[in-house]
Amino acid sequence: MKKIILTILLAITFITTYGQNKYQERQNNYFVEAAAKEFNLNESQKNELKDIRMTMVSAYINANKQEKNGDIVAEEKKRKTMEASKIFNNAVIKLTGKTYEELKPFFSRMREELKKVK
Repeated sequence: MKKIILTILLAITFITTYGQNKYQERQNNYFVEAAAKEFNLNESQKNELKDIRMTMVSAYINANKQEKNGDIVAEEKKRKTMEASKIFNNAVIKLTGKTYEELKPFFSRMREELKKVK
């Protein structure tokens, strides 16, 4: 029970801390606006996508930090990030009504473009 509560508190801390991070916020906004334009998303879909993506980013950050602190090994980090990606991809598929194959070029393009967002 203590581990569950600690995990929840830790997750909330990371989401709050990194949700406020301006760099992550700029990247998230860039991604959401590009997706809205590409897939004709309405305002509520944009808000949902923003939340979905921040949850994924938080999971990645959390896994990286846990590995760096020695709390998990590289294999566990990989599993956690793959799980976060799968959840994110499935949510975007549901949100846009597109298949993963249809979304793949957009995701690839965003990976490159997001590297340039400062």
